[in-house]
Amino acid sequence: MWLRHFVHTIPVIAAIGWLPSAGATLVMESVIDRVPGVGQTAHSFPLYMPDNVNQLTGEHPFLANKPGEIDTVAIGYPRDEGLLTLSVWNNTAYNLTSLKLSIIGSAFQPDDNQFAWRVTRDPNVDAFWGDANHDGKVGLSDIFSTVTVSDGGRTETFSNGLIPVGGHFTDYIFAYTTDGQPFKAGVDTSFGGVPAVPEPTSLGLLFSGLAAICVATGRLRRVRRTWSSA
Repeated sequence: MWLRHFVHTIPVIAAIGWLPSAGATLVMESVIDRVPGVGQTAHSFPLYMPDNVNQLTGEHPFLANKPGEIDTVAIGYPRDEGLLTLSVWNNTAYNLTSLKLSIIGSAFQPDDNQFAWRVTRDPNVDAFWGDANHDGKVGLSDIFSTVTVSDGGRTETFSNGLIPVGGHFTDYIFAYTTDGQPFKAGVDTSFGGVPAVPEPTSLGLLFSGLAAICVATGRLRRVRRTWSSA
């Protein structure tokens, strides 16, 4: 869904090509797969980007840092080919246990600018999650074993899997329109998750610190008893 290339000039004329044509239907299918690597790399970008600004609206779209918080993005046809070589890394404090993507309307996105869009909420938008690559499945993932499409094709949920803190995953789509013309949809994205368990080394340091505090407290009590009996 997201690239880190910023284009500061937004030609309004070029943006006309991103408006959905009348009568067209957009079909999309997400691919959430594992990618090797941990933490930030040259070919990844963070899930949580509080400093990122939507150049068309001035909003900060990538603020989902806890389960249930929502980012709103524009995705559709043609898909962003750059996402075939870039991955998302989980820079939140949670192991991700599910991902949810809900189509909420159409999106206006200027050409060649992945960080500028405006979403128009429309419950009747002609866009759906479906079998966009015609392989007989809806939603692809080697991380999550369950993919559920509900709400008349408006919501796609990946569950029964785990993306650990620091882990990388793909975030690209297959997509087509019934008339072959560009069509972008507004999508609310969110994740479910559980707090990351500290590494054994961190737990060891924690327990060592607690033990030191207990020892110091015991010594202090003995000193106080000595002074009291003197």
